[in-house]
Amino acid sequence: MEIQTKLCNRSNYGGKLKEVLYIVIHYTSNEGDTAKNNADYFAREALGAPASAHYFVDEKEIWSSVPVTHIAYHCGAKVYVHPECRNSNSIGVEMCLTGKGMAIRQATIDRTVQFVRELMAQYNVPLDHVLRHYDVTGKYCPGPFVDHPSMWQAFQKALAGEQEEEVMKVYKYVPEMPKWAQDTFTRLVQSGYIAKDEKGEIDVQESTLQPVVYLDRLTGGKIEKLPELMKDLGK
Repeated sequence: MEIQTKLCNRSNYGGKLKEVLYIVIHYTSNEGDTAKNNADYFAREALGAPASAHYFVDEKEIWSSVPVTHIAYHCGAKVYVHPECRNSNSIGVEMCLTGKGMAIRQATIDRTVQFVRELMAQYNVPLDHVLRHYDVTGKYCPGPFVDHPSMWQAFQKALAGEQEEEVMKVYKYVPEMPKWAQDTFTRLVQSGYIAKDEKGEIDVQESTLQPVVYLDRLTGGKIEKLPELMKDLGK
């Protein structure tokens, strides 16, 4: 996979990494961030309490921040849950948040799975040595993988190459949809044909996007006026 690099401020990471025995999965817990702006931040700032990660991953990109030859301060603690995994023998991979409600978007998870599989092969790291930050120190990270163990299990199965039963994606917000569908569904929401719940969320299955957009184009971009158009056809 293509990896772009912006080196972390030297004060934010340590000396030579002993050996890569573990890969630790994190999330940035910042809504709307990207891999690049995390790399920019850690390159620019000299943090009072040093913190860093080797890689940042989002829906579209992977950015390298700390060289894998060196220690990133990504899973240090005064008290550990895991008996062996430490900063000095692990690679830290941060998933960036771009969705509402602190949700890690599926495309980010998928890219992380693909990238971590490459790291596992490169450094001969077995599946049981790929851990959540939570498994190392007990920290609430990655939050969704702690709250929903099934998500972590699915992540592990994907790393192992097992195919999960296909689950239809459901869009809760128009900006989460592909750009080619956003105009159509923005108008449908604004006109009230697609209702929002009390949280301001909608409920649109991925399978409906293409047929609805196709119909919108057939009506000249007037799908919200379809009932009126149908009446006119009947005259």
